[in-house]
Amino acid sequence: MKLDLFLFLFAVSLAFLSGNITYFIKSEGNADLKDLDEIRKLHVELQEEISPSKRLDLNIDYPTPERLKLLLESPSISSNKRKIILNSSECLKSKISQLSSSFINKETLWLGFLCNQIDHLPLTFFTSPPFIHSNGVSYSYMKFKMIHSHIDRINWLEDHAKYMHISEIKDLHWPTSTNQRFLIKQSQEVLKRIISGENTFLTDTHYYIKSGNLKYYIIDINIAKRFFKRARYTFSDGNIECIFKVGNVCWKKKPHNLQSLMSQSTIVLFFGTIIILLLTARSLFTRLKRKKLEEDRKKHALRILTHELRTPIASLLLQINQLNKNIEDIPLEVQDPFMKIESQVYRLKHLAEKSQSYLQTDTTELINMNRAEIPSLKDFLEGLLFEYDNQDIKIISKNDSAIYQDPYWLKMCVMNLIDNGIRYGESPIELEIDSSEKNIILKVRDQGSIPYNNLKELLKGKHENSKGLGLGLIIVNKTLKEMGAKLSLSSTPTEFTITFNKRKSENKNE
Repeated sequence: MKLDLFLFLFAVSLAFLSGNITYFIKSEGNADLKDLDEIRKLHVELQEEISPSKRLDLNIDYPTPERLKLLLESPSISSNKRKIILNSSECLKSKISQLSSSFINKETLWLGFLCNQIDHLPLTFFTSPPFIHSNGVSYSYMKFKMIHSHIDRINWLEDHAKYMHISEIKDLHWPTSTNQRFLIKQSQEVLKRIISGENTFLTDTHYYIKSGNLKYYIIDINIAKRFFKRARYTFSDGNIECIFKVGNVCWKKKPHNLQSLMSQSTIVLFFGTIIILLLTARSLFTRLKRKKLEEDRKKHALRILTHELRTPIASLLLQINQLNKNIEDIPLEVQDPFMKIESQVYRLKHLAEKSQSYLQTDTTELINMNRAEIPSLKDFLEGLLFEYDNQDIKIISKNDSAIYQDPYWLKMCVMNLIDNGIRYGESPIELEIDSSEKNIILKVRDQGSIPYNNLKELLKGKHENSKGLGLGLIIVNKTLKEMGAKLSLSSTPTEFTITFNKRKSENKNE
């Protein structure tokens, strides 16, 4: 039984191991929240350990949403070098619009200026939004194109270049700050990612980490790759075999050297575990099958034995019946032993019938119970003592009680305990009855001693004076458990206590 349990637990452990092999020795295509958290921590460490190629802060040159539009929109400088194509009809429309509206928008005001309908523009015209005309060119850039003096152009750029689109600044080769010198080299895609506030992204040359609102920590891509490689991570802008993707950064994780070796043989390990699991299961199945065959063989032998016992039992009963008819002719000194023999024969007959009934019934119960009410436990025990008239046995009834149990199995258990006391104990033997609201207690006590402290030790132990005692007590103990009772032992003197739970006895009524 212990080996079967071990094999079963071993098979379960192997099944668990085979599942964990595929989970923990995972490929690069698997990710979890721990990986994301680890990369966040690595970003912090990267910014603390390595100096950036550039710290970008758009809040300096583009502090407002309107100023940020100077990065997003992309006018075509080459097609808009002329200030605007004017004709008489456009100037007339500008004049009519000015006369008919109480509010003049920026484009109308600009058109009026170009048509010489307005002498001077407001002082804040070029420094207030919107900065871009509907033709896609900034007002400051169009004004710059209208200036002919070189000095005036330089002065204009110094004051108004920051209100021009980034592509216009690039065209004029006039960046006003280190940020703009960096931005004019970037593509529109990069500028859009910066303005949209992506946490991380990369270009062909740089790795971007967001460090605040419109602020970025920018590092050379090769330096970033070396840093993350130390932590077993690699990244690219591709979409192949990513464990996860952030922005346009595709992350992959390289296992440790040992894990890498194991990952290469994951399939071998997995199938090896499955084979061991199958072999273990086969061994367990073979043992269980062999055990079942052995039990069937023993059960078959018991069926044959029980069947064969019927013939001598029937013959004995026939002879007893013949003798009963002539009981008066039997000497008195022989009649008493004859009655005991008759009782034992009927007991043997009952036992054979019970065994045959159990062997023919497909049941999981140890014994088949036929419970009935026994009005007086004391009277029941006195009936048993008829077979022990030559023995010193007495009944002590502290509180007699009725009991609801199978009379045959109860008799078998008590007689086994009495027989043990006669064979291995010392006289006198006492049967003590006591009962309470919950329990009925029956004690079988002799005056001898036993070298065991409790019933568990006795059932497992071996002693030269207890030959045959262990097997009988195992039967009694299992039978009492089926009856809903409990057997216990105390030594010096030897005392077996049977405790019947009244409620359990009633609930087990069949």
